[in-house]
Amino acid sequence: NVKLVVRITDLWFVGTPNKSEQAEMVFVDSEGDQIHAICKSDHLKSWKTYLKENCTYVMHNFKVVKNDGQFRVCEHEYKLFFIGVTVVREANLHELPFKEFGFVEFANVVAGNFVSGLLVDIIGVVDQVVFRHVSTKNTRVVFRMKDLSGEILSCTLWENYCTQFLSYLNERGDDGPMVIILTHARIKDAQGSYPASVSNSFKASKLLINDPILEIQEFKERLLDLGVEVSRVLLPGDQASSQVSGGSQLSSKDSFLSKAEVKTILEINAISEDVVCVTVGTISKIVMDNHSWCYPACAQCHRKTDIQTGPFTCGCGKDNDQPVLRYRVEIMVTQNNESGKFLLWDCEYAEFIGQTADDVNRVKIEDGDLDLNASPQALDKLLGHVLAFKARIQSRFKNAVVLRYSKDLDLINAVLEMLPDSEQSLFVTADHDPVAGLPLTPKKRMSSDEADDELRSSQISPAQLSSNKLTRHSHRS
Repeated sequence: NVKLVVRITDLWFVGTPNKSEQAEMVFVDSEGDQIHAICKSDHLKSWKTYLKENCTYVMHNFKVVKNDGQFRVCEHEYKLFFIGVTVVREANLHELPFKEFGFVEFANVVAGNFVSGLLVDIIGVVDQVVFRHVSTKNTRVVFRMKDLSGEILSCTLWENYCTQFLSYLNERGDDGPMVIILTHARIKDAQGSYPASVSNSFKASKLLINDPILEIQEFKERLLDLGVEVSRVLLPGDQASSQVSGGSQLSSKDSFLSKAEVKTILEINAISEDVVCVTVGTISKIVMDNHSWCYPACAQCHRKTDIQTGPFTCGCGKDNDQPVLRYRVEIMVTQNNESGKFLLWDCEYAEFIGQTADDVNRVKIEDGDLDLNASPQALDKLLGHVLAFKARIQSRFKNAVVLRYSKDLDLINAVLEMLPDSEQSLFVTADHDPVAGLPLTPKKRMSSDEADDELRSSQISPAQLSSNKLTRHSHRS
């Protein structure tokens, strides 16, 4: 009788719905240990609606078996099966960790230093598409990837994973490196002159392409810092190359709006899937929750570290005298009477403030404030800006990650016109500077609980301004 307190970090379904379908998942406990669990078709009906990725549970009564299949999702010695007497109760357990990726180094795969049959996570930049084949019988793409050491690894994606990859390739425009994460990938041993390679596993893998998550953002920054050379993704004469190069001709307005839906804050708050949206709003509050406004990181690779001060050696091999600080700030964006929580990462934020997180913190310490978690006065420069935001909704974290923002009034007006209720949208007249003259409420900072209350009650915006279009300012005060 095993009693578990867990978060489901991965969930996928195999087989035919309502017939042979079974659920497979990975649980993580408070220690960060992972175990593979399977709910076969005869028990799935009673549990299917309860099982959700990223939710937390208390569970009892499993059949425990040896984890010795041909392909193993976790290193754990055992795996779990749901049985007739299994009990599942959803519980609010915030302290349980979220998914941690287990990235493998390409050099280890190429050299054969890996555990045979164990599925792995990989992250890399696409270095060249070598082969593609799309037909009713089988659909696959083969491409080269590089990691940060410059090591090359071949990757094959099949069926839906191939389709996802190729449709991204055809729509992407010329927007820099194409960084992918493939979870639960299979490693294929070297055979003769063919080196070891990786491919997606049947249904367990997830493919993330340039998603705005910390691991991909940091990989891109390190790619730049380390100067890893990347070939053109498509070979000259490739049938998709004309579509790809055409992307760079998009106007800044078109590229801001491309691959995104224009939504009101009210609509964004109701979205329960991960999509990219564009909206307009005023930064009305800074949310201080259990995350601080910045995080300590390695100076070379920008990977987060638990070291607050003093010398340390990062996992990338770089010796640091001190960690550097990077921004991570949650803000409230208000439109009409509705507010939504948005997350600003380092690159978006630094433009606003005009200082690095380290500079801001130095001023803070000189003013006698030593608490890293307390937000500094410099953050108040964010307040009152009326902006167009392009953001990816992260339904599991109940926030939106800002991918881009714009102060351009023509763009802001274009977005306002596309909002379903543009007559009552966000308002500024020619003589009302949205930054200089904004009536801010005295309470500028709030805890996450207060933020959630505000989202529920949708108080009147401090930026309830006066005409339905933003117009260009002829003068500045």
